[in-house]
Formats: sequence, structure tokens, C-alpha cells
Amino acid sequence: MKIFSYLNFLFYAITFVIMFSLVFYKRERPEKVLGWLLVLVFLPPVGLLLYLYMGINWRDTVLNERYSPAVTELINKSLRDFEGPNEGVARMVSNLTGTPMFHYNKIKLYKDGIEKFEDLIHDISQAKHHIHMEYYIVKSDEIGRRVFLALKERALAGVKVRVIMDKIGGRPFDKHLKKELMDAGVEIVTYTAAFAFVSRFIDMSINYRNHRKMAIIDGSIGYIGGNNIGDEYVSNSDMGYWRDTHMRVEGDFVLGMQGLFFDDFSAVLHRNQVSKKWEYMKRSEIYAEESDLSSYFQPSSVSDETPMQIIYSGPESALYSIELLFLKMITTARERIYISTPYFIPSEGTMSALKAAIQSGVDVRIMFPAQFDHPIVGHASMTYLGDLIENGARVFMYDKKAFSHNKAVVCDGRSFTLGTANFDVRSFFFNYEVNAVVYDEYFAAKMEGMFHEDMDHAEELTLEKYLNRPKLTLMKESFFRVFSLLF
Repeated sequence: MKIFSYLNFLFYAITFVIMFSLVFYKRERPEKVLGWLLVLVFLPPVGLLLYLYMGINWRDTVLNERYSPAVTELINKSLRDFEGPNEGVARMVSNLTGTPMFHYNKIKLYKDGIEKFEDLIHDISQAKHHIHMEYYIVKSDEIGRRVFLALKERALAGVKVRVIMDKIGGRPFDKHLKKELMDAGVEIVTYTAAFAFVSRFIDMSINYRNHRKMAIIDGSIGYIGGNNIGDEYVSNSDMGYWRDTHMRVEGDFVLGMQGLFFDDFSAVLHRNQVSKKWEYMKRSEIYAEESDLSSYFQPSSVSDETPMQIIYSGPESALYSIELLFLKMITTARERIYISTPYFIPSEGTMSALKAAIQSGVDVRIMFPAQFDHPIVGHASMTYLGDLIENGARVFMYDKKAFSHNKAVVCDGRSFTLGTANFDVRSFFFNYEVNAVVYDEYFAAKMEGMFHEDMDHAEELTLEKYLNRPKLTLMKESFFRVFSLLF
């Protein structure tokens, strides 16, 4: 019996130390601290296990929050400042991440992954010098095999191919295919967590993921948006049609994507070298870092004036750049804000900004999926949407036989942002994210048009409909809301 007494004492001692640290040392957001205190007090010992599993950032690979000096020098060539109605947003983005304004770009918007993947695979097959890819979810299903066999073919032809996978998102990827790719010369590195000896079985940083999704071909073509690599993104899943905006870019903006990729690849590669990850040690001869990156940053010949910036953030940021971008766009809007997101758990600041915008007469509309892929997050999101409906926002529930994974904010028909960031605290504070910001009325109008097309396939959730749902549903949503800001 003594051993149980010792274990009981140890459990309460650890719990007390964690609670003391949360209150006096962590300096986390108050709502997060209070949430974890509730979990630790009312759910022992499950609360302690949850905190160790999801509450602590155990990561050992930290990606840069600003461009490295070498990259900054390469991406700032022949670029000038930006002037216009979005000058304040542009200046803020530049100050936050060090990214310049990329003026000359040609972009193509995709409403889903079907056409996007056809174009991506075609561009991969035409690559002459290099292909760089960074994705969160990477599967070896039908579309995944098409993409990676195209990469293999180019690697065997002498093209430099580098891939960053996230450890959690890359778990479905076939190990035999991965070895086949690496044998062909494809350089694959995995963004991972600390305590590797533990995380082979239990990942201790599930809350801190590399959620970025980018592809760069020959330094002249870039892909950025919400599509991961998997059959669901080409609408081949039980959820039906998969609505998800992605963008193909040619021009100066690709320099910014290239710079971010090299910084990320270098950070992950260095960590894998130090910790002797098998993927590095087994193929160390192909992972030599290049001292001269200039051949990857060639001037663009695109002459279309489409000003753009790249913005990115991560859990170690002193200033959470993407949350601040959303805040700035909301507070500077004068007429309308259209938000599309699959998860809606705003921070206190963004929620207050949206309410202030509504009370100022701004038309705030939110597109949200009627079908949830993560029910707990979906149910918690509904409570925040309900609060905004009560304040005058219009919320539209996208087609019940489809899923909207779309991540975009359009402001006044003048500018928009799309990329990997959801409108939730996970994207703001926990994940590594990357978005494009586009300052162009023509393409902003196209994004608004796509939002209106989505409205044709959605049902508006009025206050009456929201309140008249089953009481059990409302209670379930309220319960999940209590824990929503923890994760």
C-alpha cells in the first residue's frame, strides 16, 4: 500500500507544480490558464496526462519567425515599397516577418484540389532544376502516389527534389514508398518533436505542428493554400465534395516562398543531423547543405502588377503574425468582411474586433461547414458563431453533403488572404502556418464571387434556427467550448 501512497503524493506534487507554474511563470493567455486549471482540478489524473500530452510544447525543432539574413538578401532584390489603401496592412506584415512587397505576379485561383493537382503534377513533370515541397498531411493514396512518383521521376532525371513532412501528418505515408523515393535521390526530412524515443509511440507535441502547405518548382512557380496531399482533397472521400481554395503563383512572390522553404528545411535538417534521425543517417551523403543559394532565386520575367506578401507564424513568435493580420484586416474594413474557415475558435482579440466591426456597420459574413471533420472542434465553433449571429453577423452553413476546408478572409473587395491558417487559436498560437496576402481589387472581387457561389450551396443560420436546435446539442456545444481555447 505504501507504493500507492507515494504515487498519490507524487501525482499531487506534480499537479501542484504545474498549476503553480501556469499561474506564476508561464504567462500564457488567461483563458488558457484557467482552462488548464479546471482540467487539472476536476479531471485527476486524466487532466495531468492531458496536460503532459497536449499542454506542453515539447518541440525540439524551432522554425524561424523571420527570414534568415542570407535569405533576406536574396528576396529583396529589385523590390520597392507599397503605397495605396492597404499600406498600413502591408507595412505591418513587413515589420512582423521581414517580408517585402512582391509586386509582379501572375496568379490562378482554384476552388478545389481536382484542377490544382492536375496542374501541380504537370508543373512537376516539367521541372528542370529543383522541386521543393512542404506539406502537413501527406498520404500515399492514389493522388499521393501520382504526386510522389512524379517527384521520383524528376529526381532520377537529375532534378534536385526536397520535401518537408510533418511527423503527425506524414504518418499515413507508406514507408516502402518513402524508402523508394529516398533511394531515387528525393531528400525527405520530417518536422518532429522532442523526446523522440518516446514519440515513436506517443507524440508529445501533438498541439505543435508544421501546418504549412507549399510547393515551389524551379523557383518560378509556387503553390500555396489549404490542400494537403490526399484523396479527400480531390473529393474522393466519405465527406463528398471538398471545397478548398488554393493558388498557383508565378513571379516575385515565389522568392518569398523559396526563402521560407530554405529556412524551414535547414532548421529541420539541422535538428535531424544532431539527433541522428534515421532518415538523415541512412542517406547522409545526399543531404549536404548548399553554400550558394543564388541559383534558386532567379529574377522573374512576370510583368503583371499584382502586389502580394507572404506572412507566416509559429508557436515561439513574440508577436503572432497571422492573428495580427486578421485583426488589422477586420479593424480597417469599412464595408464588408467575408471569412471562410473550417474551424472557428477565435482569440479574445479577434472576437472583439469582429463584434466592433459589426457594430460599426460592417457586413460580416462567415462560411462554415455543415459537416464537421473534427466534431469536438466543430461543436465548440458553433458557440462562437452563435455569439456573432446575436451581434448581427451572417453565418452560412456549407452544403451538408460536402465539406468546406476553405481558409480565406476578404476585406472590402480590395484585398484578401488565403493559405493554411484557420480562424482559430490553434492556427494563431500553436501551429506553423503560412498565408499569402494579395492587394488587388480584381482578384479580391473573384474571391468575393467565389464566396457568393458558396452561399448558393449553403443555408443561412439565423438566430431563430440557432436557438431552436435541440437542447442536448446546445449543451454539448457549451461543454466543448469550455476546453476550446486550450488546444
